[in-house]
Formats: sequence, C-alpha cells, structure tokens
Amino acid sequence: MPKILQFKLTLLGSKPAILRRLQVTDDYRLDRFHQVIQIAMGWHNSHLHEFDVNGQRYGMPENDLMDDFDDMEDETKFFLKDFNLRQGDQLGYLYDFGDSWEHRLEVEAVTEGNIDTPLCLKGKGACPPEDCGGVWGYRDIIKIIKNPKHPEYDDWAEWLPENFDPAFFDLKKTNAGLQRFGEWHNKHPKDKSTPWHQI
Repeated sequence: MPKILQFKLTLLGSKPAILRRLQVTDDYRLDRFHQVIQIAMGWHNSHLHEFDVNGQRYGMPENDLMDDFDDMEDETKFFLKDFNLRQGDQLGYLYDFGDSWEHRLEVEAVTEGNIDTPLCLKGKGACPPEDCGGVWGYRDIIKIIKNPKHPEYDDWAEWLPENFDPAFFDLKKTNAGLQRFGEWHNKHPKDKSTPWHQI
C-alpha cells in the first residue's frame, strides 16, 4: 500500500511567503509529481524544470539540454517511494531556468494510507505571472502596481492578469485541477506524463 507524503512547498525568496501544503501518495513518478507542483502553485508548465534530491538532479528526458548535463537522471524512471522520504527531509524543485523559480519541498509527515488524488490542504499567496523576471522582478512589479502614480503602473496593470491580487489563492480551483490530474494518473499509470492542461 502506498504512503501519503505531506509536503510544505515554498517558493524561495518570496516576500510575503508564497507556499502550499500538499498531500500526495508516494507511488507518483517524479514527472507526475512535477505536474502536481505545477497545478498547486499555478504555473503554466511552459518551461523546463528539475528536481534536486540529496544533491542528485532529476529532469526531463526529452530535453535536448540533457546531453549537456551528464549528472542529470531521467525523472520518468523514479518514484517518490524510491527515496525513502522521512519527516524533515527536503527536496529542491527548480522551474524555468531563466527566471529560476526555486522551490523547497519539506516533508512534514509520512503516514500509512491512500488518497484517490493529490490534495492541497492550504495555500498562501498568488502564483507569480510567468516570465516576469523571477522573485526579484515580481517584487518590483508588486511595488509598482501598489502605486498608480508610478510611471510604469499602466504598462504592468495591463500586462498582469485581470484583477490580479498577489495575496489571493484559490484553494477550490487548485483542488479541482489536482483531482482532474489525479483521476488521469489513476487511469493511465504507465503512460508518459501529459501536461495537466491537456487532460
């Protein structure tokens, strides 16, 4: 029987903190766990990513750049259960090698049992928009949109999603996405992972 892993997912460098608390079973492959993170955070899955587990990197096998990283393992060959994770263990997750969105995944609990689909228990803060320059660029944007007199206010207000609120996190929408992906995962246990928005 699989175990339930509870993670605290934190976007490093975010101020105020952007975080998610997740539960997922340890029978998820890393490429599918990547999809869970994308949905929970609110990313669009449009950039490269990699995991860091105990100093070993795991990434996308179809990535042409993998030939340049001999030390990177194929994430589709590893499951969360392969790492024998325990409470207090930490994993790294990097999304978008340009903007460098670094995340820390801390294992908060490991329990016996099963859940049908991944679950987000709690979240704080909106996901930053893609391609905004990483945490530093995002901080600048937040400062600008708080000041309608700033010379760049109109440009950024138009560029951001309509009614963007950096403090808002939609737990219900997030869990609906996780449920949809989890149901696909259960029906297609051996398939290559498909971007969640194509399911």
